[in-house]
Amino acid sequence: MIEKKPKRLVVDLTHATYLDSSALAVLIEGMQNMDAYGGKFALVGINNDVRTIFEIAKLDQVFQIFPDVDAALAVA
Repeated sequence: MIEKKPKRLVVDLTHATYLDSSALAVLIEGMQNMDAYGGKFALVGINNDVRTIFEIAKLDQVFQIFPDVDAALAVA
């Protein structure tokens, strides 16, 4: 999907209950690839268990995280 160079990509993690290091690596790579051409990458629907993983890894300070898709799309 990133190869098509969308202006914005929103990843909905509503149904994710756990992310391992491989999943985090994929998300980081996706964000970095989009940043390289000026695209916006956002995560939405992160539950408390998954949010804790992001906080421990300090990735909550790296990713744009929104409560839902509408909130992510509302940001210019």
